[in-house]
Amino acid sequence: MKTLNRYFVITAIAAPLLLTACVDNDVYDPDKVRPVAPVENPLGDDFIAPDGFDWSMITTVKLNIEVKDELNGQYNYLAEVFTTNPLIDNTATPIAAGYAKGGKNFVVEISIPKSTERLFIRQTDPKQRKETFEFAVPTDGGALSCKLYYTGGSTTRATGSTSAYEAAKAAGITELEDKNYTEETPQIPAVPNVSDEPTRPNGNQYNDGARILIAAGEESSKVYQVPSGKGTIFVKGTWKATSIYSQFDIYVLDGGKIEYSGSSALSTVQKFVVEKGGTVECATNFTAKAGEWFIGGNFIANKNLTFESGVSSMVIASGATMSVNSGLLKPCSQVSKNFGTITAANITAAMGSYPEIYNAGTIEVAEIMDLIKINFINKGDLTVGQWLKIDNTKALNKGQISTFNFEFVTSGFSNYGVVLLDEQAGILKTNNTAANSNSITNHDQGTIKGYHLNGGVSVYNDGFAEFTLFENSSVDMLYNSCTLIVKEKFNWGNVTLDNGSLTGERPDNLNPSENNADQWKPVPVVMSNDSPIKYILKNGSVIKTSLLQINRTPSNFQGEGSNPSLLQIGAVYISQGGDTNLKDLVIEIPENAFSYAPGYNGINNAKWITSGCSTSGWGESKNTFSTCGGYYNPGNTGDPDPEDPEKPDIGDNTVYTYAFEDQWPAYGDFDMNDIVVTIDKMTATDDNKKLSIKGHVRAVGSSRKTGVGIQFLNVSSSGMTLAGNVQSGTPVFESGQSNPVVIISTNAHKYCNPNIADDDFSFYNTIPSANSQYNGNGAEFEIIMTFSTAEETTKAMNAKNLDVFIISKEAQGNVGRTEVHMAHYAPTKLGTTALFGMSNDASANNSMLNVSRKGYYVSTEGLAWGICIPNTEVWKWPKEYMMITGVYPGFKSWVINGGQAEDLGWISNHTNDIFVQP
Repeated sequence: MKTLNRYFVITAIAAPLLLTACVDNDVYDPDKVRPVAPVENPLGDDFIAPDGFDWSMITTVKLNIEVKDELNGQYNYLAEVFTTNPLIDNTATPIAAGYAKGGKNFVVEISIPKSTERLFIRQTDPKQRKETFEFAVPTDGGALSCKLYYTGGSTTRATGSTSAYEAAKAAGITELEDKNYTEETPQIPAVPNVSDEPTRPNGNQYNDGARILIAAGEESSKVYQVPSGKGTIFVKGTWKATSIYSQFDIYVLDGGKIEYSGSSALSTVQKFVVEKGGTVECATNFTAKAGEWFIGGNFIANKNLTFESGVSSMVIASGATMSVNSGLLKPCSQVSKNFGTITAANITAAMGSYPEIYNAGTIEVAEIMDLIKINFINKGDLTVGQWLKIDNTKALNKGQISTFNFEFVTSGFSNYGVVLLDEQAGILKTNNTAANSNSITNHDQGTIKGYHLNGGVSVYNDGFAEFTLFENSSVDMLYNSCTLIVKEKFNWGNVTLDNGSLTGERPDNLNPSENNADQWKPVPVVMSNDSPIKYILKNGSVIKTSLLQINRTPSNFQGEGSNPSLLQIGAVYISQGGDTNLKDLVIEIPENAFSYAPGYNGINNAKWITSGCSTSGWGESKNTFSTCGGYYNPGNTGDPDPEDPEKPDIGDNTVYTYAFEDQWPAYGDFDMNDIVVTIDKMTATDDNKKLSIKGHVRAVGSSRKTGVGIQFLNVSSSGMTLAGNVQSGTPVFESGQSNPVVIISTNAHKYCNPNIADDDFSFYNTIPSANSQYNGNGAEFEIIMTFSTAEETTKAMNAKNLDVFIISKEAQGNVGRTEVHMAHYAPTKLGTTALFGMSNDASANNSMLNVSRKGYYVSTEGLAWGICIPNTEVWKWPKEYMMITGVYPGFKSWVINGGQAEDLGWISNHTNDIFVQP
């Protein structure tokens, strides 16, 4: 009972006229209760609670829990309700538990701290299989429908294995058209027996239309010319050419050979044909600038060999070879078609506007093949020793590509065949540009293998892909509808699986019709991208990983389709503050799988939130999964002999701290330590019919004799037995009450410190002092109630039904005792109502907070004399004479804002002016 100095003047003026309810030696008049003078609001004139503010930090939720009964109502399913995830917190105790089955839901009402955002309901079916489901708590309490089974939407995927390709088309990615070229051998004109005569004897100039023959066994070094018109040269012997100036069609016939050593580009040749058995060998750089070229024999280049965009076509026939032994091959003709064999140290195509290279034969490149602004179709074998590079190129592979490394720059690649990178160190490298500017579409018959995919590329996979490292630092898409194997590390931001799997190595000799889930290795690490991530798993997809590392948040994992998808995780490491949201998935994860970087402990900064998800231990889900690539898991079949699961003990481990001011109906000093009581733990045992409530009287900052009691609301004492330990010994129900009431203490000072005199009302645990006998551990009490039904126990354990109150003045005559309750809780039948409306109280005269609206113990300014603070530990009350607003800066915002959710954290943000026991 403390007053501030500024109240002394008011009290002195009012003393001759008024009898206050906080003076123990008042003269008692049984016929009259004198009014109590109002006092100034100690928290300030602007400290006013809004109308309707209930002062409660507890919300009530009515749960309607429905199960999917697979046993036709023969057995019960057990539902346990938790406020923390039992898979993360192995100390979690259910706050409620009950049975449900087909046609009979488990309905229960619970009260929880308003700071509790999520509820976890663990289902145990009759085959003893456990699943945990998470639900968001309604903002203002109320009803919550909880379905303990998969409720994902209907399928969004057509039957078949082309969904990734369809997704690519929907994203605007177009595939290079397959031209299906066939090999066509050009017609060779009739070969003359002798050459036409030159215009001069032994000269090198010929008339238009001349046919020139270099006969078998003949060797010529002439520079043939047709000054006007066009001629034809047939080579059966050897032509040592140094330049070709005039317009010619040239045919190198079987057994013929051209040895070219010129330095000028060939711009006048209109048709160049090498017949099978013919040979062209170039000692210097060779450049073709025009014409049609057909190689049916051998073409040997010992330096650079170039076909420029003016060449309409260049064809290498089956059985023919083009060898570039030293230098660079540049196949930049409008169309280059290979049905034979090309060997070169390097190939670069970077001329013209999207010329086309078509390979249906063999290309072997010792070092680098670099295609820039090319349309490339491979239906044969392509081997590149170091780097295959494509830049602003569209490529289509229906053959086999083997290369050490493969680099993309703003290109699109479609694969129906096989792409093999070096599995020990080969990199598929891409540039990081806008979404879908780089794309790989791997069709259902396609295979891609390598060591490291790294960069920015959208990957659409309907086939098989295998890498050791698979990383993307951009916003690109991974759409996987079949098999993706990652042997060490996966790091991607935007992922969709559609009946696909993302795992480590798969077993050899896979039999897709047998249970093989355990044989598939998990990806050692699945990491989020360096930006927020979004994973969508559709139609029975599977991700299996040893470690999920959340590097950036928010992170989102969502299931879609008619069949649930599986996220199987060995461990979770969260290194950023923010939420990981998971929806409509089956999650398999072992207990105690979560770890956090310092500061992101999963409470305030890094939440793991599931909605519509079934969470069970690793390998314990009862769902069946069968993916495109052969991953098959028939699910946990459970105990073959079903029976009702055993109902567990339940309990509420929240610590409820009740802090009171004792001056009601006048304001006190609002240090909220006149009486501090905690309910430390509530436990229901013996088939949930026996309830133990343990608590402490922690502090007494009142200057008068003060008692403590609990009124149990909405609970019947009929048939109930009572045991335990309170100040008087074994607790009893107070007689004359309409609700069960237990008095914990009649003299809190004496209860906390039995060695003091009965009239010693010195403060206890409000002024720290190492040498004071008035500091200690408080007084421990226990109330044990045994009910006839578990339903009654659940009601009694409901925090909203616990009306903890203090008694600041005992009854006198026909005037009941003075009780102080929390806001909106009515007095017991033995408490006086005569002081309602007096002084600062508005219990009877405030139209917004009147008795009919249960507006008890609320002041004219909407303030309360008692509050309940739920927390994971005992709330730290202010030291003596320290107003709560000074010690807890956020308290004012919580009150004047009407108890908004964002203000609930005020209970943890305090100055050093809290009581700490020495």
